[in-house]
Amino acid sequence: MKKFIPILAAALFFLACDNKKNSSKESQPGSDITTKVANDSSEIRNVIIDFYTWYAGNYSRMTGYQLYSGIKKQDQPPYKINWPEVERYQAFIRDSIPQLGEDFLVNQKNMFRKCDSAFKVDLQDEIPYGFDYDWFTNNQESASYLLDGIKASGKWIISVKDNTAAVEIGAPDDKNYLAGSLLLFVGLKKENGQWKIAQIGND
Repeated sequence: MKKFIPILAAALFFLACDNKKNSSKESQPGSDITTKVANDSSEIRNVIIDFYTWYAGNYSRMTGYQLYSGIKKQDQPPYKINWPEVERYQAFIRDSIPQLGEDFLVNQKNMFRKCDSAFKVDLQDEIPYGFDYDWFTNNQESASYLLDGIKASGKWIISVKDNTAAVEIGAPDDKNYLAGSLLLFVGLKKENGQWKIAQIGND
């Protein structure tokens, strides 16, 4: 009987070790999911910062396209969208800005169609509809101002679901920014395994 007790204890010990290994293996998928979310969040953050770093340094190139013009007189209403220039503009974006995806270009073209329709209704409006703010910052502030705020902000909320993501970036705690405000909303989508910006602003 005395000899049996150590043998039984040893068997229980090895059984407990085996269960612990199995438990560790079973928890592994959860660890993989956590790692994937962390990787996605890091990649998404880099995509946004990389884009606004590029944009702040290339603002004049992005505003060098005559996307609309006056029908009767230059820079006077009524206006129209210059569709051939829009095509050149979007070709430049597609070739030069890898952070902006195809969904972004589709959404942007829909916005231009909306502007063109508004021009046909608002024949006297001096300020062309849709061109009174920066589409990429979603406000009237400079790209460098937004970039500084994005880099300084510790208030990133990143929600990932399958191949889409939503990002809310809060204003940093700085006297130059409105406390508690939403600095930027960005929607992203995966294209060929890479996160791309699909939407800027949630209007």
